[in-house]
Amino acid sequence: MRWQGRRESDNVEDRRGQSGSPFGGGGGGGFRLPSGKGGIVLLIIVLVAGYYGVDLTGMLTGEPMPQQQTSTQRSISPKDDEAAKFTSVILATTEDTWGPIFEKMGRQYPQPKLVLYRGATRTGCGTGQSVMGPFYCPADSTVYIDLSFYDEMKNKLGADGDFAQGYVIAHEVGHHVQKLLGIEPKVRQQQQHATQAEANRLSVKMELQADCFAASGVIICSSRIFWKLAICRRR
Repeated sequence: MRWQGRRESDNVEDRRGQSGSPFGGGGGGGFRLPSGKGGIVLLIIVLVAGYYGVDLTGMLTGEPMPQQQTSTQRSISPKDDEAAKFTSVILATTEDTWGPIFEKMGRQYPQPKLVLYRGATRTGCGTGQSVMGPFYCPADSTVYIDLSFYDEMKNKLGADGDFAQGYVIAHEVGHHVQKLLGIEPKVRQQQQHATQAEANRLSVKMELQADCFAASGVIICSSRIFWKLAICRRR
């Protein structure tokens, strides 16, 4: 993937120079943190190595809560900076893709934010930790990623290369699109009244649709088609 020299997003917040123990006020307010993206990793491997899996615990509830963070400065390696620039370019690409698609639907595309961090950080959904993998928090419309996840993909999963790494970001942005289209709130509401098995099936559909959004820059998937046929269609 030729990404050097391409536009970088203005919606990236870099917290990699911070370390410490984030903590939130108010006792959490009923938040449920995503348990990680092991399922998403396996979905990436579908495209890279033919394996498949899903994260069944990615749904969040509640509103943003105030957070505080104690931190100290830590050094950032040139390799880390290169990964950060790549991530910013991928986010910009999703912005350039989804903006026109929403415009054709007669809607605005509020761009998501993306936070780069190391170890742990505050989020609108509670405390984010690197062991969770990349995740999207609908409460603050932000994608969170510890760039060490790219190393995990390469060293432990064999999913190396720009495509697999870019796919991670595009998948999380897919969850943002689901929120904007009203799909994520609808699923969350349905899960509150569903059995565990039914709730899991809804989560599977959410992950598959986010994969569909991420798979190509020209994919459009309406909620009506999704719920009736569980497929996406290309523009």
